[in-house]
Amino acid sequence: MISQGPVDVHAHAVIPHYHQLLADAGVAIPGYGTNGPGLVGDADSVTDTDHAITRRIAMMNHAGIRRQLLSAIFAPYLSGESEAVGAARCVNNAHAEMVAKQPDRLAAYAALPLPHVDASLHELRRCLDDLGMIGVALQCFCFDESLADERFEPIYAELDRRKAVVFFHPCVNGLCSPLISQWGLAPTAGAVFEDTTIALHLILRQIPHRFPDIRFIVPHLGGALPMLLNRLDNQLPLSAPGLPEKPSTTARRFFYDTVGHGSAAALRCAVEAFGADRIVPGSDYPVLLGFESYSDTFGYLQHAGLPEEALHQILKANVGHLFERN
Repeated sequence: MISQGPVDVHAHAVIPHYHQLLADAGVAIPGYGTNGPGLVGDADSVTDTDHAITRRIAMMNHAGIRRQLLSAIFAPYLSGESEAVGAARCVNNAHAEMVAKQPDRLAAYAALPLPHVDASLHELRRCLDDLGMIGVALQCFCFDESLADERFEPIYAELDRRKAVVFFHPCVNGLCSPLISQWGLAPTAGAVFEDTTIALHLILRQIPHRFPDIRFIVPHLGGALPMLLNRLDNQLPLSAPGLPEKPSTTARRFFYDTVGHGSAAALRCAVEAFGADRIVPGSDYPVLLGFESYSDTFGYLQHAGLPEEALHQILKANVGHLFERN
């Protein structure tokens, strides 16, 4: 039954006028139309037109997905404050319009005009209070700054006050390393390293400990983090003394989505490392459509050899816990 189906916490839409706005501002947007190298899919299913939304809902029905939670593929992070605010309002309004057409099937995270903290707080309030968005999406980095940096803490304080959900997403900057970007690895290994690094920065800054009412989602099964927990417990306290708990304990405070390009081994590793109660469904729609169907993106969960109880937690139970407010 669709009414009882999973929620896809990691989905996007191609918003052509927004992506063009970013491109005009000098942001490198790979494939900001529909069929470029950075975004795959076709205009009939991945944009914000009425026909595309109908196609999107049909794919969700076929896959048994009850709802998609939309986030910006590329964040509205611009050096000029007015330009960043304009871009944030553009993508947030576009997502709100999509949600209004299918309120039972779509919802959206707010995008913030970083690095401008006061303006971001204003847009956060507009999105959550006026547009009814379900949380905030942050890219792992803003230019060359980590989103765990101290100057962004007023945003975390407000999110903590609201018991909000924060979804992180790579910005495909190759961690500002030519050893990644110049070798063409930014969208592949680079994205995995971004997921891993932002989680480590949050641990090092003790963000989950100091802002305990924020629920964080780290994408792509946490990148390399599932393989690092024992190593972190052994070695990280040597370079970062004073952590309030083992790094592995903090890592298990996050949620992680299931986007893994069909790797059952990676899924099982994340489940064993974090626990089935910390994994939630995600698709990265429409990015994987060039390689597999939307149904197949979730189908691999059924064939990964997980116990039925764990599969039920991942597909149905955990999102309810993630978005409930105490």
